[in-house]
Amino acid sequence: MSMDLGDLRAFVAVAEEQHFGRAAERLGISLAQVSQRVRRLEETLKAELLFRTTRSVVVTRTGEELLAEGRVLLAQVARLEEQVRHLGSGKDGPLRLGAVGSVSHTLLPRMVGIVERAMPGVRLKITAGMFTSAQERALLDREIDLALLRLPVRAAGLAYRVVGRDPLVLVLAAGHRLAGRDQIRLEDLCDEPFVTFPESSGSVVRDAVLTQCAKAGFVPTGLVEVGDTGTMLGLVAAGLGVALVPRSAQGLANDQRQSGIRFVDLGMTEYIDIALAWRAQSSSPLVRRALSALDEADLFIGATRYPESDA
Repeated sequence: MSMDLGDLRAFVAVAEEQHFGRAAERLGISLAQVSQRVRRLEETLKAELLFRTTRSVVVTRTGEELLAEGRVLLAQVARLEEQVRHLGSGKDGPLRLGAVGSVSHTLLPRMVGIVERAMPGVRLKITAGMFTSAQERALLDREIDLALLRLPVRAAGLAYRVVGRDPLVLVLAAGHRLAGRDQIRLEDLCDEPFVTFPESSGSVVRDAVLTQCAKAGFVPTGLVEVGDTGTMLGLVAAGLGVALVPRSAQGLANDQRQSGIRFVDLGMTEYIDIALAWRAQSSSPLVRRALSALDEADLFIGATRYPESDA
């Protein structure tokens, strides 16, 4: 048999009060229940913990050892119970958030500010620079709780709401042959190498870039593949190619004081939607409170949606 915490509490109360009656009052149970619990604990541990007389209670040497360790254990249990209550209330605890790199200086700071103001007890753990496909896997594997990503969301079991719309813009070196033009068409770039994300990354931006090029009637003849937006902008500045990036990436360039590049609006009418995703069956009170706070702050555009595979 294993030791019961209720029995331990009864023993500690009797040992500290040195009286069964006062221990019963302290615990809010009957005298008979206290006596029964202490006796059961002694039977479980096969040790005599108290000397009982008609007038007093004396703790044995074995009982003194158990009293010292029991106080520590009960204090730890009390702290654990309090922590769990806070987590269950959605007022405290860690909230893990993933985000695509280009929103690190736009939507991400705004969202973090809303959550921290509404939930001062939350501890945000942010992993930025994650591709959409990686965030989907991390959500399903319960490695993150919320994902700020680019549509489409493909994984079944997820839910999402749109939070922004990001057009693709052209970025080229300031010394590029087309940099001085007032207007540039995508067709003008048919012979240019493109700097983009690897095919293996599952990048939504890469897919959108190739789709737009196909609509303009060409396939890029050369692709320079990089793993993050900052490196992409650096290679463009070095003249190794041009790139189509979400407009939000301009904030990253400004923050890095990236010089030697020019952003050009090509007037594209298609956008890459940015969404906040979570596990559709998530029971986390923290996730529910965060979603409610973001909704009240009017961060979302439209209602909750699900991947087509969930429809």
